[in-house]
Amino acid sequence: MSPDFSSAARGGLVALLAALLGAGGMVWWQWSDQPAVDERLAAAREAAAKIAGKEPLKARVARQRAANVELRANIAELKAQAGFTTAERFKVPPTENEKGKFFLNRFVDVRQALREKAVARRIESDERLGFPPDDKVPPDEEAQTLLDMLQLTEKALTVVLAAPDPVEWFDISHGKPYETGPVSRPPLLKEYPLTLKLRGSLKTVLWILHSYGTRSERDYPLILRGLTIVSSNNRVRDDVQQLEATFELAGMAFLADAGRTPAQAEPRGTGSGAVIRARP
Repeated sequence: MSPDFSSAARGGLVALLAALLGAGGMVWWQWSDQPAVDERLAAAREAAAKIAGKEPLKARVARQRAANVELRANIAELKAQAGFTTAERFKVPPTENEKGKFFLNRFVDVRQALREKAVARRIESDERLGFPPDDKVPPDEEAQTLLDMLQLTEKALTVVLAAPDPVEWFDISHGKPYETGPVSRPPLLKEYPLTLKLRGSLKTVLWILHSYGTRSERDYPLILRGLTIVSSNNRVRDDVQQLEATFELAGMAFLADAGRTPAQAEPRGTGSGAVIRARP
């Protein structure tokens, strides 16, 4: 008896027909939905182009980095023009064991040089230059700060003693150095205040004022915080009226980025006072 293949053949044909109908349906569905897919793809490309802009992101990042480098260089140049750095002869050597005595010896040298210039021009002055008596050795931890102040003192008085018309007298004093900068930001610089009083002609006062604001190569200016001029008509010297002027000066030393500590969240003028955020 031979097997009947008619039922199996019919089942296979039905399955094949179902598969063909399914494949045809998929093709028709994809073909009918193609315009919508194309529209969505075009819209996505247009949106991506708007986000990216006309300049590639990599090129934009490189250009911004170059701008940041240039900005840092400009800031460093401005700092060098406005701030002062400690000269080598006013630095305590790393191997120095008696830092207080090192300052004292440097002070005596500077005082002697300024005294000779003042005597040569018959100018009266306080030979202590605003510092404590030279028979007292300061603590070692204060030596470098005192040397910085001494350097600024030499700068200020060298200008006074170089004036074309000599002053009658001068006196200088120092305020306590402090760190300052924008509120709620790390301190930016250390300020060394000086108060210089002198008596001289208006021409001399203006010459000194101009000299403090100018700088030569490898030099630094002194910042003018305030100026008071008092005129007196009852004392005339060689038909030239003498004025008493008080210069409120400061030297600015910018702090290195690595040494700047984070600012404390406290209002201006409050807190422990270890770091003054704003100029007093």
